[in-house]
Amino acid sequence: MQKTLWKLLSLTLVILMTLSVVVSSASAEPITLRLGHTQPAEHMINISAMAFADMVKEKTNGEVVIDVYPTETLGTNTELSEACSRGDVDFYVSATGQYTQRYAPFTIVEAFYMFRDQEHMFKFYQSAAHDKLVEGLAQACSVHILADLYYGARQMTTSGKPLNTADDLNGLKMRAANEPLPIAAFTQLGAVPTPIAYNETYLALQQHTVDGQENPPASIYAMKFFEVQDYLNLTYHQFQMLSIFMSDAAMKKLSQEQIDIVYECARAVAAEHNPKAVELEQGFIEQIGQTCQIIQPDIESFRQKIAPMYDQFKDKWLEGMYEEIQAM
Repeated sequence: MQKTLWKLLSLTLVILMTLSVVVSSASAEPITLRLGHTQPAEHMINISAMAFADMVKEKTNGEVVIDVYPTETLGTNTELSEACSRGDVDFYVSATGQYTQRYAPFTIVEAFYMFRDQEHMFKFYQSAAHDKLVEGLAQACSVHILADLYYGARQMTTSGKPLNTADDLNGLKMRAANEPLPIAAFTQLGAVPTPIAYNETYLALQQHTVDGQENPPASIYAMKFFEVQDYLNLTYHQFQMLSIFMSDAAMKKLSQEQIDIVYECARAVAAEHNPKAVELEQGFIEQIGQTCQIIQPDIESFRQKIAPMYDQFKDKWLEGMYEEIQAM
């Protein structure tokens, strides 16, 4: 009887120990999340996205793992923005313009010549005015901006015709992001905006489906657009940041401590990325200039021609936001 009892106790102990190991193993399983974007693997945006993922894994002791998918692997910008809102993709790196059809106030940062220079743009992104937009976006689109990465000063490239003044855009077919602001801006400037997916732009330029496009020098170089264009027109029409978005659904998978670490890592990566991106920008212009002729257009002609377009969007912007930005 006593032997039987000891056998039962021993068996119970073995079962309990086995269950303990199983539970321990289950609790040690990392939370795996996905981050998607459209830039090529060698682009500085992807390098910073990878650094963000590595830092999160390190700071959470491997509890949170972020797999990074560049080059539209998980979809186009439009598809990724919608997937992030739904929670099908956990993180997404892109411009806020992708969400402006659902949260129009953010079109203000996409407006051509809204910012005078890099310093003006950075000042806005560190302001309470920007914080208001971030809060509004979270409520409207179920995504949270963790940090912002400097993308660059957007410039226009063209084939066959340089842009010496804004009027030289008249009738040109320009690839535009499928967003309200760029389409309205090119229309205002007299061009014919043609929405084409980012990774289809090279072929569209090569086949002359469009006459030109606009992007920061880092992207023009990484995507090799300069190979199929004649002119790099330094229009400086938009100083742009790309945001690291995190879905509501992804946040619900993490503890508050893990969420805090994710924010901390995103901001740390941005703090390292932004000055480097600014520093490298001129080098990309010089590299492109070895193939394309660099044009210094009359920027004031662009400013004057675009100005009336602001009236089309002011009712979509938060009250007083335009004046607040211009006063910075």
